[in-house]
Amino acid sequence: MNSAKLDVSAKLSGLGRRVLSLVMGATLLLHGAASAQMPSLPVGPKPAEPPAKDPAKMPVAAPTKDSPEAVFATTAGTIQVKNKVADEDVATTLNDLMLQYPGVRNAAVKVVDGVVTIDGLVDDRDTRNNVTEFVKKVEGVRLVLNLMKTDEQVMTGRQMAMKSLRDVEFLVEQYWLLALIAIGYALGFAWLAKLFTRHSETLLAPFVKNVLLRSVVGSLVSSGILLAGIMLGLSVLNLTRAVTSVLGLAGVIGLAIGFAFRDIVENFIASILLGTRRPFQIGDFITVAGKSGSVLSLNTRATNLITPEGHQVRIPNAVIYKETLINSTASPSVLGSIEIVVPYETSTAAAMEAITGALAGTEGLIQSPAPRCLLTALENNGVRLRATYWMPTKGMDNDKLQSDLRLRIKVALQKAGITPQTQSTTLSVSGRIPVELLQAKHDEPAKARSNGSEPVASPGSALTARQAEANLRKDSRAAEAVAATPEEACPSPIDHAIRQAETVGVGEGGNLLAHGNKE
Repeated sequence: MNSAKLDVSAKLSGLGRRVLSLVMGATLLLHGAASAQMPSLPVGPKPAEPPAKDPAKMPVAAPTKDSPEAVFATTAGTIQVKNKVADEDVATTLNDLMLQYPGVRNAAVKVVDGVVTIDGLVDDRDTRNNVTEFVKKVEGVRLVLNLMKTDEQVMTGRQMAMKSLRDVEFLVEQYWLLALIAIGYALGFAWLAKLFTRHSETLLAPFVKNVLLRSVVGSLVSSGILLAGIMLGLSVLNLTRAVTSVLGLAGVIGLAIGFAFRDIVENFIASILLGTRRPFQIGDFITVAGKSGSVLSLNTRATNLITPEGHQVRIPNAVIYKETLINSTASPSVLGSIEIVVPYETSTAAAMEAITGALAGTEGLIQSPAPRCLLTALENNGVRLRATYWMPTKGMDNDKLQSDLRLRIKVALQKAGITPQTQSTTLSVSGRIPVELLQAKHDEPAKARSNGSEPVASPGSALTARQAEANLRKDSRAAEAVAATPEEACPSPIDHAIRQAETVGVGEGGNLLAHGNKE
């Protein structure tokens, strides 16, 4: 049994050694085939050397010093080696076609081994380049050398001028009727635009209520009508595409100009916004950028104010639109106040009653809500009272009205026996300072009082009392006559300034704020 197993093992080991020998031999055989050519494969023949060419017959491959304008190009297709087209056939075909090509005056074509040399005269460089591209498409062409010259290269200055004149003459003969039609369109639409501008206020009034918007819309519509006429005339001449390119360039230039004149554009846009929103009207008293005055006019660049002193103030619209604006006359009424200080010894209630009575009887004040007087502070020199009242913002001289109110309050306090507190001054001195009291010679009653006799009223004190009583009567008559003063007899300074400015005129464009056009 053991001897049988040993025989099988020996046979298997011999078989393994034979398989391993076969694998190693195959590996060596493949390695030798990769490094050397197999002897059974045929070897291709060596390429034949090209025949020598005559240097005088070889075409020029690039522009030379003698022909700086020469153009060369290679064919776009595959260059054939076998079964190529004969050079004579290519030359004959090209000579026939060149005479029919637009812009070619004369042409001479030579072909050597598929290299085409063209000589002759053409109109311009574009025609010469087009000829080169055309020749490249012909079958059998390998290389194109274009030596054709243009009119600019062979013509003198006089000949070029005559050619331009002939071209213009040809254009005039061909397009003069179309030019007249185009001019007619442009002039007709220009007349329509002018007619619309003249009647734009009437035509746009039912649709646009704002005066400024009507002006802007009218300008835009009239400009659109004129532009439509110009474009229609250009379309007759078949120049619309060229003009569109010019308009695109003009848009870029306009954008650059807009950046350069940014302030003017900004003020124009601000004028449109102010005219649309209308934060003020003509005659409104406004305060903006530290300037106060009544609105006189609004144009496309600035707003003009008139001060109570009669000075005209011009403020750019962009500043008005950006800054904080106070319109003192936007509301129909405004709150006014007057402060009075009365002594502690007097009756504060009586003083308040007298002041309220003086305000209630004054014509021109708004009685609802009614005027009133309030105590606002307790100060060292007396009690501070504040009288508040509502008065109209327009149609009345408010400065004159407040002056009349102060006069009536003063008379009412005097009648109630209330006079202002005498002002006193406290002086603090350090150290000893000699003080001498001097007395007037005519002050005899004072001497009598120092001697213990009865006091006697001096003539000066009696005169002062009588004068105070007379002054009170005079002030009372003036206060009673306040309501009888006609309003038209005393126009306010601002009204006079406005009338004067309206008579003279602003002198800077039209007024975009018009009376009777409030939204």
